[in-house]
Amino acid sequence: MPCTPLTFPDGSRAIVCTRGPRPRCACGTRAALQCDAPAKRKSGTCDRHLCASCATEVGPDRHLCQEHAASGFAPANEASQPV
Repeated sequence: MPCTPLTFPDGSRAIVCTRGPRPRCACGTRAALQCDAPAKRKSGTCDRHLCASCATEVGPDRHLCQEHAASGFAPANEASQPV
């Protein structure tokens, strides 16, 4: 958490701490979701930051980025279920 010391015109001082920049979707909108497609990463998923309009919902609390949605990817737990 970065902290910045401030000095006001009247001579008073303060320290303001922030979390840093919020993640953004590729379209520039603030991201609220992440891609849940499996990937060879430590987390096990793609984790690309997505906004609600760019995400493709494929299940309850499961979203895909445009790249994985276009490739016809089906989440592992849904692909293995019998029809």
